[in-house]
Parts: sequence; structure tokens; C-alpha cells
Amino acid sequence: MKQIDARGLECPKPVILTKKALEETNSISILVDNEVARDNVRRFGENGGFDVTILENSKGIELFLKKIKGLEKTTNNSPVVVLIKKDVFGDGERALGELLMKNFLTSLLESDDKIGSLIFMNKGVVLTTTSEDAIPILKDLEAQGTRIFSCGTCLDFYELKDQLKIGEITNMYSATELLLKKNIRTIII
Repeated sequence: MKQIDARGLECPKPVILTKKALEETNSISILVDNEVARDNVRRFGENGGFDVTILENSKGIELFLKKIKGLEKTTNNSPVVVLIKKDVFGDGERALGELLMKNFLTSLLESDDKIGSLIFMNKGVVLTTTSEDAIPILKDLEAQGTRIFSCGTCLDFYELKDQLKIGEITNMYSATELLLKKNIRTIII
């Protein structure tokens, strides 16, 4: 049984490590050090068709995941287009929103579903221009085949056009065509 030590890792890294390990084997043990990581790994395992056993010991919280025969996870083959309207995720404190956006982009990077395009509008264009946290993740997504678009009007408005570091410039008409295309799924953030 493969063993993973995810103690001290921030969200969503324990789940990502779990996902990667389960791509190689049908049973693992993962060690975490907090209830949030425990619950996230447990949900991921149960949603993916794994039997999950949790033990608390002197090392921390240990989860054992074992594939349940006949319960295979299916993925939707339709590509996903994500419209990102802000440089933060949600409406709370800015520091939390920045962290959540970084975690969201990292989770897209690890998704089993094909992320076809990311469209950045309004303040979202900050993520393709000046965000030190987002740009490396976006480069990895682009390397996986995700197309990245930033609104030209938005770049002009925020005076960021000359700072574009990833992807290409688009316009509202082209972005709307992508969002309305047949056989895609759209997520708006």
C-alpha cells in the first residue's frame, strides 16, 4: 500500500497528492494533520468510489482509501470554458480571495475534465498580467492545452495591455462565441 505524508500542506495539496497516488494504485494511506484536510480527502475518496477508513494516532490523522469494485469514476468529455471576472475568488477579505483563486486555478490544473479555455474579463485580467501567484499556474494550464484569453477592452481600461504575460487578447464577441459554443460546459467565477 502506497503511503503519503501530507502533514503541513495547505489546501488543496492533500487532495491533489491523493488523486495522483490513486492514479497509480487502488489503495493508499495518507497522513494529514487537521480536520479540514481529513474531510477533504475523505470526500474526494468517497466521491471517487473508494472505501475510506480514518484512524487517529500519534502521527496524526491517517486515512486508508481502497477502491470499491464496480464503482468507477466517470468524467465528462465535454470541454470546460471558465469565465473569470475578478482577480480574487469570492467577496470576502482580499487575502482570502487571492488564496482561494490560487487554489481554484491549481485545482483546474489537476482536474480530470478538459479545461478548454479560460477567459479573463474585467478585473480578472490582473491574473494574466501582474499576478505572481497565478501566472505560473496559468502557464502549466496552457502547457496542458488550455487556451487563455484576456479581454482587450479590460486590459486597456486597467492600463495592463503592455503587461500581458500569458495567453492572447480577445474581444467580447469572440468570448461570447466560446461561452455559447455547443458541447461545452461553462463555469463563471
